[in-house]
Amino acid sequence: MFFSIIIPVYNRPDEIKELLESLLQSTYKNNYEIVIVEDGSTVTCKEVVKTFSDKLSISYYFKANSGPGDSRNFGMRNAKGDYFIIFDSDCIIPNHYLSEVEKELNLKYVDCFGGPDKALKSFSNIQKAINFAMTSFLTTGGIRGGSEKIDKFQPRSFNMGISKKAFEASNGFGNIHPGEDPDLSIRLWKLGYETRLFKSAFVYHKRRIDWDKFSLQVSKFGKARPILNHWYPEYKKITYWFPALFVIGFIISALLLFILFDWGLKLYFLYFVIIFVVSSIQNRNPLIGLLSIVAVWKQFFGYGFGFLNSFFKINILRKKPQDAFPELFFKVNSSQEILSEKLSFEKTSELPIQKTFEKAIDKIVTPIQNIVEPIAKKTKIIGLTGGIGSGKTTIANYLQSKGVPVYVSDIEAKKVMEFPDIVLKIAEVFGKEVLDLNNLLNRDKLAEIVFNNPEKLKQLNAIVHPAVKKHFDNWIIQNKDVPIIVKETAILFESGSYKDCDQIITVSAPLETRIARVLKRDNSTREKILQRINNQLSDDERIARSQYVIMNENFEETKKQVDKILILLKNK
Repeated sequence: MFFSIIIPVYNRPDEIKELLESLLQSTYKNNYEIVIVEDGSTVTCKEVVKTFSDKLSISYYFKANSGPGDSRNFGMRNAKGDYFIIFDSDCIIPNHYLSEVEKELNLKYVDCFGGPDKALKSFSNIQKAINFAMTSFLTTGGIRGGSEKIDKFQPRSFNMGISKKAFEASNGFGNIHPGEDPDLSIRLWKLGYETRLFKSAFVYHKRRIDWDKFSLQVSKFGKARPILNHWYPEYKKITYWFPALFVIGFIISALLLFILFDWGLKLYFLYFVIIFVVSSIQNRNPLIGLLSIVAVWKQFFGYGFGFLNSFFKINILRKKPQDAFPELFFKVNSSQEILSEKLSFEKTSELPIQKTFEKAIDKIVTPIQNIVEPIAKKTKIIGLTGGIGSGKTTIANYLQSKGVPVYVSDIEAKKVMEFPDIVLKIAEVFGKEVLDLNNLLNRDKLAEIVFNNPEKLKQLNAIVHPAVKKHFDNWIIQNKDVPIIVKETAILFESGSYKDCDQIITVSAPLETRIARVLKRDNSTREKILQRINNQLSDDERIARSQYVIMNENFEETKKQVDKILILLKNK
């Protein structure tokens, strides 16, 4: 049996490094391969992977963003093994993991398995608290685990395995996310395949380290479950209702205070005291016990409100899932679209009374939900621009280090030009001479053709610019849950991209400083640099059209300016 480890990744090179370092410690004696699928990341792990290429058997693929399920399918289609093991990028793998999997498969073979997760001592207190909430017998972790038989287990995609035969029969993951893993499990059961829990094959799973992201994640879990219940009613369970009933019970208990009946809230208080005590003992830290109360609160209320919202829209209003919750569905390739079509509901006409009822539900649910979770704010798109040598790339890197997603247009355009469909279009227009022996784009040859030829350059831009725009739009969707994202480009105003931005930052620096930077960076002359500067929009013109200006001469002072601007942007 030859294992292929499949790891989709999106903007998490540091996590990939930790995961690969853990696999280096594996005690497994047989050969295996690692397939890493970069899902349209703007911060790739390619360079990290290179550092492990002489120590591990790794294949690395970069593809347009289409979600984790489709990326896992992509990895499995390109893998060499006959059994696939799937990890999330935020996992750390114990050294005995592969040996335990092989032992379990030899003991009682199964075409799909799942394993549990644990927390490492090095995890932050919040990570440990979230891990407790997601795995404890006192929470939905225990409800899930206790309600599923070991030989009828629904594997979770952060730690699961599937045979090549089962993958090909099922077409792999669908396009719903989250929920793609139980969806796959149920379809495998219907095809006659078995699933099983391998208790000893655990991983260390970091999960979310940010409360808002955790709340959003569990809310999506709650929204996905009624969709799965509707697709597969024979697999519905009362236990899936527990978080929603927990929320309803709390609201009723709070209302009963008006008639001086407080036993309901006392029971909830006792429950959270038990959470505190058990978590404090289990983690040997009372602070983690307190944080576990927050984690369990967010878990139950996030999942519960998400479940109720979805139940009303899917079961009562009979809305199509893709219309009710488009954020749960990724665009997929043609084979997945066929699968999705089979799973989707018949389109039903929406009567006025349905719309009225839906609005009434939202008026009831939303205010209560906002007591628990803040109202989501629209993601702000911030334009970052500046002339050559101004140091806007340095600013972009600093913003990324502060956790702000940055779309660096030059880098992303180069990636887009490597997409197979774009390469094919370029070859159709400019001829096969722009391709190398491996049918990859020969940039030098292409540059020779378009250099000093405005008509040819216009043809190239007509191919590339729409693709980059689409790529950027998809990137916005992927980052819609963060308050601020940044688009960095030198031609923000010239290209018209400024129209997509809510605010604009211009990076400026003294002329001689800019010239000195470019001389140090490029093999050029002062005259050529001045010519390039004169051909660009002037700093005065950029500044006049911007809301913020960063004078980038001393980087320590520059960082202070950036920090102040970030505070202003987040507070607006």
